Amino acid sequence: MARQYMTIMILPDGHADPKRLRLPVWLYRAALAFLALVVIAPILYIVIYFDVLSRAADAHRLSAENDTLRHYQAKIEVLQQSLLESRKLVSNIASMAGLDSNMLAGLYAQSDSILPPQTRPRPQGLTRTSPPTSTIPDALPVTGWISQEFSDVPGKRHDGLDLVVPEGTTVRSTAFGAVSFAGTDPTYGQMVVVHNNDSIETVYGHNNQLMVQVGDTIFAGQQIALSGNTGKSSAPHLHYEIRIHGTPVNPITFVVHDH
Repeated sequence: MARQYMTIMILPDGHADPKRLRLPVWLYRAALAFLALVVIAPILYIVIYFDVLSRAADAHRLSAENDTLRHYQAKIEVLQQSLLESRKLVSNIASMAGLDSNMLAGLYAQSDSILPPQTRPRPQGLTRTSPPTSTIPDALPVTGWISQEFSDVPGKRHDGLDLVVPEGTTVRSTAFGAVSFAGTDPTYGQMVVVHNNDSIETVYGHNNQLMVQVGDTIFAGQQIALSGNTGKSSAPHLHYEIRIHGTPVNPITFVVHDH
């Protein structure tokens, strides 16, 4: 097969004769590929660089959140142990005084929560006034105290609520919809995303086990997962988001009537 050539004509200014440059086609194509690489490579570098920066910022933020969760978990364990020791001491004193230990039942029942009122679990978190087919979230997916609030402040951004619950806690959908994602996310581990309507979707992250799959129709209050400690997390909790047109919003504004 005869070699193919391409002629490049250079027309100088003035009356000088035109110059011709005869190149093999393969060399011409190689030169074009090289030029394209020179142009595209810096663009790819910039895109990858900013993606790495974004991921590093997310990792730093999640690390800070995990430190907070570990801190709260340690405090709870200490408080629980102190409460058990206090109950034992009160029972011993009552026994020595000849009091009926049943008299203390009411006191114990009132002191089940060792958390301050503002951080106790919301008992109405799973109470709904709307029908199971409502596409508007109106409750929390679990009953648990909030360790991390929603924040859109630059540098302190947190796209949802972190609800501290034991591993294996039932996670329920907060609104009717269809499962658009059910799988592993690099950040939120075992995660479920429910497409509730044309503008709203709800996100449930850090689960231990998923009970649904993509395409499932989900009713409000239906079990969709068991909570866990997967993804970038160091303590058991559920990450819950509400997104409107893809933008995270504060879930508390949807359940403010629960307070």
